[in-house]
Amino acid sequence: MKRGVLLSWVAVALLLGAQSVEAKESKQVLMQKAAKVHQNDLKKTPKEIGEGLELTIQAVQKITKHQEKEAQKLLEKASSNFEKALKANPNLDLIPVEENVEAFEFGADSKAIEKILKDAQKLLKDHDTQEARALLSPLKDELDIVIVSIPMKLYPISTKKALALLKKGDSKGALSALEEGFSTIVTTMSVIPTPILSAQSLVIAASELDKNKKEEAKKLLEAAKEELKRGELLGYTHRHASEYRALTQSINEIEKEIKGKNAVEKLYDKLKKSFGDLIGKLHHEKHQVHNQAEQKVKVYEKDETIKAKEETKIFKQEADSDAKKTVK
Repeated sequence: MKRGVLLSWVAVALLLGAQSVEAKESKQVLMQKAAKVHQNDLKKTPKEIGEGLELTIQAVQKITKHQEKEAQKLLEKASSNFEKALKANPNLDLIPVEENVEAFEFGADSKAIEKILKDAQKLLKDHDTQEARALLSPLKDELDIVIVSIPMKLYPISTKKALALLKKGDSKGALSALEEGFSTIVTTMSVIPTPILSAQSLVIAASELDKNKKEEAKKLLEAAKEELKRGELLGYTHRHASEYRALTQSINEIEKEIKGKNAVEKLYDKLKKSFGDLIGKLHHEKHQVHNQAEQKVKVYEKDETIKAKEETKIFKQEADSDAKKTVK
């Protein structure tokens, strides 16, 4: 499993209202900038953890080839790596080790999208589900950021368990322990709608124009509203409908102000902040999935506590029994 970023630009068939080559390139630049936000997390990943994961994968391959001694050495090194990372920072929890970024482009304008949706609704009404699916499946204009993370409260334990079993000659048990470790690996995905990135870019461009270029500014703002409309029709607003409405309303306020005294600096600042806040939320929505990983840790810790109590109870019963025998 390689650390790093895989950028794969997938061009989905552009229907009516397709954008120009220049616009598409501009959109790709916006997507690349958005992807870089997530790269920072990977840079913070301790080197030992990524190497430790790779070593455990290699150990599985060795065990399946009945090369137990080589597998044992790999697991010893992996455990050492995890211990080193945890010693340096005992608070390590869910650590990203790999990130894949995939972009989907769909260039139809809002009117074309509306037509597609109406056609799909008619097909669904006639129970022509497959035809409707063919119409709807290309309707993706987004950046999908998938992050693979290791829960450091769980994964190193499975590695140690596998090593102990392998030393006892229990290859099957070691494989099961490693599989248990792999099952704790968490995959999360953030979806960044491209229309909102485009709308933000258009608003920034309008804010940087000279005040006398009113018509040009209005065109840019209209284009920004069109992008927000596209985002709504493509289904990206269900979680943040109020934020999208607020953005459109703020753009309308700026358009009115441009016609008047054109004192729009503060309005632009407010709008750009609103865009930044919303995009920030979209970037970090993956943490809602991360909480599921935390639940795994809590369940594990709870199980271990119950197990410890049960062992204490059994030990006490045995001790009482021994005491009675001694008295007899």
